[in-house]
Amino acid sequence: MRKNDKTIILIIMTCILLLSGCSNTRVKETQLANLNDLGKNKPVIVTTELYSKWLSDKLNELPIFQSSSLQGLGWDLRSYDLSSLNLSGHSEELKYVAFDTDTVWPNNLPTDFDPSAIMELGRDPGLGIRTLHERGITGKGVNIAIIDEALLLEHEEYKDNIMLYERLNCQDQKATMHGPGVASLAVGQNVGVAPDAKLYYIASTFGKIVDNKFEVDLTIMADGIKRVLEINKHLSDEEKIRVISISRGIDDNSKGIDEVIAAIELAKQSDVFVITTTTSINYDFTIMGLGRDLMSDPNDANSYVPGLFWSDTYYSGEFQRDNLLLVPIDARTYASTTGEKDYAFSSVGGLSWASPWLAGLYALCVQVNPQITIDEFIQLAIKTGDEITVEHEAAQYTLKTMINPVKLVDAIEHPDN
Repeated sequence: MRKNDKTIILIIMTCILLLSGCSNTRVKETQLANLNDLGKNKPVIVTTELYSKWLSDKLNELPIFQSSSLQGLGWDLRSYDLSSLNLSGHSEELKYVAFDTDTVWPNNLPTDFDPSAIMELGRDPGLGIRTLHERGITGKGVNIAIIDEALLLEHEEYKDNIMLYERLNCQDQKATMHGPGVASLAVGQNVGVAPDAKLYYIASTFGKIVDNKFEVDLTIMADGIKRVLEINKHLSDEEKIRVISISRGIDDNSKGIDEVIAAIELAKQSDVFVITTTTSINYDFTIMGLGRDLMSDPNDANSYVPGLFWSDTYYSGEFQRDNLLLVPIDARTYASTTGEKDYAFSSVGGLSWASPWLAGLYALCVQVNPQITIDEFIQLAIKTGDEITVEHEAAQYTLKTMINPVKLVDAIEHPDN
């Protein structure tokens, strides 16, 4: 090959690389679907998101455990190679661990710490949900919407559930850990509450970066809710979305608070349940989360205590709410963003995990009785819920109301009993 030919080819290849690089440096924040394509038994997906493995070096020393970890996922050992370390003396820290399928464990572990068993127990949605699945109550025929961060669409947990994926003011450049987490907890095949419910997913960022600072703008959340209502206009009565899960709260001082409250009220008029992490603003109950020890039975109500992130407030008596509705959030396994068959486990959960769990349960109840109203669901959930006694530092506390899915579904199936 002549020198000039090589030069021309090199220039062409460089241009191609530059162009392809430019096209991937920033994805469109808003990519909306053509809603006329809905209702044809075929998913409508406007884009797929990039994702990648987390590359972590082999550790020679452990990350420092800090109490502030309890406001996150816990002691974060996700994707670390720990094979050269000795964890046998770290039982206390491992009570609060976060890890994933790419975590490489050493041989030296505490005798009471079994990562495989812990992750398997964490797959169970808990509180009898799987017994409902065995009865054929799986959310089949019910549609759920989630408005959250960018999603890894190909994950085995929910890829077959997706009916719509679009972006509405989404600033994520690739799939995040949050999207797969909430999607799998709602409709995941192995970890979800409603594995046969269909999923309409809007990737969104509730704010924007201004002068290198993130500013919350809840008008974007309101736009997402109204978008779901617009989607419903293109679906038959049997296909309409009945519940929206949003793993974020409505802050008093945030821009757009009036708009999002109004949007939720609009959804209520259309019999669409909008579950945020601050449900008491629009409904007559407060959602809160349950914790449990890593090796305890997720289906035994007595395994549960207040979730780790708010337990201190609870035990101090500072947390006082009427119509408290408690659902599992701690010690959960969920779809990871690192691969299509990857999973993560977090000892510490947050209300982000509560919203999709409750949305999944609502889907089960709608399957049993499509005419059920939001208010009826809330009233029955509190009426059929449990209260248990928990001990903490030699004192006893009454924890209520813990949701009881089996009693709730039975009450909906047999309202005259």
